[in-house]
Amino acid sequence: MFRFMIRDVLWLTVVVALALGWWLMWRSLPDYAKASGSISVAGSPISDGRVCFHSADGQIIGAQVVKGQFHIHQAPVGKFLVTIDGEGVPPKYSSNKSPLSIDVRKGVSTFNFELR
Repeated sequence: MFRFMIRDVLWLTVVVALALGWWLMWRSLPDYAKASGSISVAGSPISDGRVCFHSADGQIIGAQVVKGQFHIHQAPVGKFLVTIDGEGVPPKYSSNKSPLSIDVRKGVSTFNFELR
């Protein structure tokens, strides 16, 4: 016959509370996605530059553009305004009034920007 002691009940309570705490913390982590793509101006990839995703709450995620390609490994899921800086990029794409916007979805998102 097995008898529970108060010590056993206390340890079980601690273990259940820790497991519940870890599970709640894991559930509260934001969703992230991978975002990548290409940027070209008049059909030619930009050689060097920077792309930034601006969220409505003020968060900015950016990446270097190398040979027309960019990769962001942990982009939050959501809608963003996109700004692009680089040689040959028209000024309208580098301001907060950029006409570019995207919707990053969970998983892998690919965005190809052809600027004029």
